[in-house]
Amino acid sequence: MTRNPSAPPEVLISAAVAAGGALLFLLVGVVKWQVDGDVVWVRFPAVVAALELVVAAGLVIGFRPARVTAIILFLLLALVHLLATLNDGPVWARVITGVLSAAHVYGVVLLNTAPALIHLKRGGNR
Repeated sequence: MTRNPSAPPEVLISAAVAAGGALLFLLVGVVKWQVDGDVVWVRFPAVVAALELVVAAGLVIGFRPARVTAIILFLLLALVHLLATLNDGPVWARVITGVLSAAHVYGVVLLNTAPALIHLKRGGNR
């Protein structure tokens, strides 16, 4: 599969939400690990980062199943981030996870726009 240079901005922004969200969530886990000294804070963000980076790559190259996979993953992660926001913890971590939750919902909205649908259903690799 090759990168499709005609990917609309909606798809590229959704891929950026996936990649940036993955790395930011991993960074939050690493900081909490350094503060608390417990490596458990990094395990889940590392798995999430791996999944989101694969989805981001699929969106950028125009892989057809990446849209549905991204929507499902984004909705699950928006819920996880929302639960982390409402949980106890440092305020800075709760604010970041709240922003990540909103960003993932925005990614779902972008993937349901007409340019993204046309690109990933008809114009992408099959």
